[in-house]
Amino acid sequence: MKTLVIVLLALVLLPASTLRSEEFPEKKKAVVVDNLEVGLVSDNSGLRTSSANVISNLITEAYIDEGDAYKAMIPLLIMLEKGETECERICAAVALFKLGNGIGIYRLRGIALFDDNEKVSEICKNLYTSYHKLNGTEYLIDL
Repeated sequence: MKTLVIVLLALVLLPASTLRSEEFPEKKKAVVVDNLEVGLVSDNSGLRTSSANVISNLITEAYIDEGDAYKAMIPLLIMLEKGETECERICAAVALFKLGNGIGIYRLRGIALFDDNEKVSEICKNLYTSYHKLNGTEYLIDL
């Protein structure tokens, strides 16, 4: 019985460990980002939220880099500004933070200062200041 459990665990954990060590080929990276970009402009709020979350996770895990996900920035900016739910807007803010593009970071500043939703505004403020503290740059607002 122990042997069976060990074999089953090995079968489950081995593919997961090999997936982390592999890197996506360039062609697959483009397809992944294109599919996620389609999800970001979907009519389904859950799909938009999960697409933003997957983009930020792929950047964190280094499967794709900021340059690969750059073309998803415009839908993320739109989702941050006009998202239907708090969760959707927060996922877009986190994805923009992880992209690290100056336009997205500056938009986080605008949301932190001028948005009516207190929760989204506070999270954007924290992401904005964290970005500048992590990169050793000077930020434009004193919150």
